[in-house]
Amino acid sequence: MTGPAAAERVFVDHYTILGIAPGSGAEDIKRAFRGLAKIHHPDVSHDDGLRFLEIYTAYRVLRDPIERSRHDLQLRLREIGAQQSVQLVPPSRVKYPGTVVQLARRGLLRRRYRSRDRLRHLKIDFDLEVFLSREELRRPLRVTLPLIARTLCPDCRGSDPDCPACTGRGTYKSSRNVFVHFEGGLFHGQIIELNLSRLRPAPLSHFKRRKVRVKISPLTPTS
Repeated sequence: MTGPAAAERVFVDHYTILGIAPGSGAEDIKRAFRGLAKIHHPDVSHDDGLRFLEIYTAYRVLRDPIERSRHDLQLRLREIGAQQSVQLVPPSRVKYPGTVVQLARRGLLRRRYRSRDRLRHLKIDFDLEVFLSREELRRPLRVTLPLIARTLCPDCRGSDPDCPACTGRGTYKSSRNVFVHFEGGLFHGQIIELNLSRLRPAPLSHFKRRKVRVKISPLTPTS
């Protein structure tokens, strides 16, 4: 069963949109904006321009000292509130399904099998598993999900088949953490589908998958 993912947030973190840290200077903000604009401007991406509008709005707010000050105050207040009321779930409680032993027994470690094919053979219909106690199901939680991202090669920008940095692939894989907030009211066995299409792990990066399915499982001594 699919349940609600993270709570809807009216506040927009413009630092996250530009892929920069809150303490970034004016040049860092401008550099991040220009890098993203080259990719997401409607003349280049040929889409509806919503992603570019989001990027430009973030740039406009952060380059204005007064607007940025208001934004930073709201960001800090939200961080303080989150620290006081939300329980952090340890990263060790988040695991990928399908152990090496399970895969080896089924002969699924051979190179011709992709990750999703292995999960299908094991009849696993989720991507990550979060182990929670019965008490934690009712509480607001913050969970760190390790996800695979693709980053455009900074040396060749994906245009050099002989590039030594990326060996001609144009991109490289990396692991990025996504912080997800659950407002409580979860139950064991629940599968939550998270939409990653609007999230950007960093400038010139995107998540390998548009959606990820997270299963809520009971915490045991061996979890």
